[in-house]
Amino acid sequence: MDTERFTPFVLYIERISKNIKRIADEKVEPYGLRSAHVMCILQLGKSKEGLSSSALADACGVDKAFVSRITSELLEKNYIEKKDKCTGKYKIKFVLTQAGEGLHRELINIVMECLSQVDSRLSMKKLEIFYDVLNDIDNGISNLVKKEK
Repeated sequence: MDTERFTPFVLYIERISKNIKRIADEKVEPYGLRSAHVMCILQLGKSKEGLSSSALADACGVDKAFVSRITSELLEKNYIEKKDKCTGKYKIKFVLTQAGEGLHRELINIVMECLSQVDSRLSMKKLEIFYDVLNDIDNGISNLVKKEK
């Protein structure tokens, strides 16, 4: 990537990220939640067996401390519960409660509505190429980060 493409690339990625957070914040505000809770609920909704804090952190691309804060808030609001009585802070699995499952369905509808509006501007072939390229970029940048550690 030459320097002429670097600035727009970073600006597009940042703008997309901020706009997704704005949309999510607006949509989940009636539930007393923020965009930070959305990925956690979506990931737990995909896992019927539940997810540990470590697995949730990996699935959401965040650290365990972040997951700890988010799960505490979701437990307090009764959207999730602890599945089993494992010992160890990061071994306990979390699952959606009935209220959490209802919220998960709402979030899926919101995501599908947003995606249909965005996807309608692109052909399936372009979408396929976009996600392939985005994945390659993510892997390349992730490899750079790993090398620096």
